[in-house]
Order: sequence, then structure tokens, then C-alpha cells
Amino acid sequence: MGCVSTKNHHMKQFNIKLPDSIKQTTLQTDLDLSDSQDQYLQIGINLSSIGELHPKVQIIHQELGDLFPNLQGQYLMMPDQSIYFGQTLNGKRNGQGKQHWQREGNFLEGTWIDNQLNGRARMIYPNGDYFDGNFVNNVANGIGKFVNSRKEVKGFWLNNKLIGEGTEIRKNGTIYIGQFQDGKIHGQGKFEFANGCVYKGSLYKGKMHGNGELIFNDKTRYIGEFRNNCIQGRGIYEANFPTHGWFHSKYENQMMFLYFFRQETPVLIDNQDCTLIQKPLNTFFD
Repeated sequence: MGCVSTKNHHMKQFNIKLPDSIKQTTLQTDLDLSDSQDQYLQIGINLSSIGELHPKVQIIHQELGDLFPNLQGQYLMMPDQSIYFGQTLNGKRNGQGKQHWQREGNFLEGTWIDNQLNGRARMIYPNGDYFDGNFVNNVANGIGKFVNSRKEVKGFWLNNKLIGEGTEIRKNGTIYIGQFQDGKIHGQGKFEFANGCVYKGSLYKGKMHGNGELIFNDKTRYIGEFRNNCIQGRGIYEANFPTHGWFHSKYENQMMFLYFFRQETPVLIDNQDCTLIQKPLNTFFD
């Protein structure tokens, strides 16, 4: 796809941020509370709802539905003034429940064991982003899905980072299927671009880098070396017949300029020994 803009287009790492009250987990009875604690932590006192959800959170929640329909339990006011409603045991969150941070706008539904998220949970943020996946001791571990206004990412999280095989579907029509490392597109994979082009091969931190194959939307293709999202190095360009040599590309104004050299030389765009192949393309990335 030629040398594209320097924007960071790979999937940015999604960290599962849980408010501090998740960790402040020892709940006490009224008789155990000191005067200083009494204003922050109440069990079933003057609470009849978790409060009104942020408008964007409400929209997303209505679209997704309740994670745990017909939930029953009791209300807890947490130390950070968030409100929990759900199942408890021995003064701790145990079982299914939901928690709302009215000030920040975050809304969490999950399964707890001794005040630690363990099992499926879903956090919806006030900007409309949400994560739905498996947790082990408050950390995302297992199959999950992250959705924001630009993309949907599915895969396997290990200690809050996407790793291994996964899928990223962007709102601009681009689909990536392949490997992730430390939350970034990295390894072997395939891009299917909205303009009809397809890339298959090596990726480094979200960019085409290494050996790969780029099939253009006119059914011609290049097989060879890539560097930082550019065709650069030894390869084969196949149209009516295969052309072997050294190639370099650049991308300007929705046009790919692919330069072919018959022998390996420094890339001199104005060199009379090079052949220019032009391809009108829509942009590959957002």
C-alpha cells in the first residue's frame, strides 16, 4: 500500500481499567464500622437503585441487554461511592452483580469470588466503548471482545493484553485476521481492505513488514519484501507476465507509485533505469 501516513493505525493496547474500589474489598457490618467509615460504606441503607446511567452507557446497555437477567441481591455503597447490587456472601461480593460509578460513568456487570472478578464480566464506559470477556482475579484473561467507535476486536487476552490469533473489524470496512502480540497486530496475518486489495504475510507492530503478498483490486499482485507498509526490496510483480526485480513504492493522493528496478541499486525515483507502475487506489487505512 505504499508509504502511508505516519499515524499509528495498529490496534492500540486496551487495558482493562477497574476503579480502586474493586481492590478495596472487605465489607463490614454496621456494628463493625468506625464513624469515619460509616459515611462511605453502607449495606442496604437508603439504597434502592444503582443510579441513572450515563446516556451513552444506557444506549449500549440497551443494545446488549442485561448480562444477568432477573438479578437479585442487595445494594452496597462502596468506599469510592460507587454502588453495587447483586449477590454477597460473608460481607463480600460473591456471585453475579453489577456496579455503577456515578461520578465517572463506568458500568460493570460481572461475577465475583471474594470480591475479585472471576468469570465473565462486561464494562461499559461513558464514551460508548465496552469490553466483554473473561476475568481471573480482576485481570482480563481468556476470550474477549473490545468495541469502540472505530473497530471491534475479538481474541484471547492474557493479563490484560491481546495475544495470539484474533480478528479486528474496522468501521471503514477493513478486516484483519491473524496474530497479535502485546495487544498489537504482529506476526502473520491477512488484511482485507475495503478497496478490494488483500495483503497476506508478515506484520510488525501493525505494519506490513517482511515477506508478503499484496493482491491489488485489479487482480495483479506483488510477492516479495515489505518495509514499514511500503513495497520495498526484491520481489515479483505479476500482471500479464511476471516481472522479477527490486521494487519501491510510495503513496500520494490516492495513487500508488510502484517503481521497478532491473538491478539492485539505491532507490532513485528519477533514475532512468527504473520503470514506473501507477495504480489508482482508495486509501488503505483510516
